[in-house]
Amino acid sequence: MSNKIAVITGGNRGLGKNTVLSLARKNIDCVFTYRSHKDEAQQVVEEVAALGAKAVAIQLDVSDILGFAEFKQTLESTLATQWQTSRFDYLINNAGHGSDSAFADTSEAMFDNLMNVHVKGVFFLTQTLHEMINGWRAYY
Repeated sequence: MSNKIAVITGGNRGLGKNTVLSLARKNIDCVFTYRSHKDEAQQVVEEVAALGAKAVAIQLDVSDILGFAEFKQTLESTLATQWQTSRFDYLINNAGHGSDSAFADTSEAMFDNLMNVHVKGVFFLTQTLHEMINGWRAYY
């Protein structure tokens, strides 16, 4: 029986990295994204391999929904070549960031960026990938 596969956004550092490594310890393979710091992402891939699981890192800016179609194609190709499947088991929308600005100093552009990452990106990435998730049921 093959391992389950999780797709995790923002898996190269912080909570996302810890999630990738925790899943690897449970024999769950991962495809995770990183916006920048490719070297950190590669290090996580190596740590997962040392744990006996498999991980692949793919660059994605979750604030840019125009890149989601290309990401889906890359994910489909990765799943086919690495796991001989077209589906995955878990989607973990983890990517995010905070703002160092005080409430009164937050500009509209800063607010829009937060919403694009934490709300709009999560919604539209899930919409883009939902049919690839094992067990997905459409209720509409």
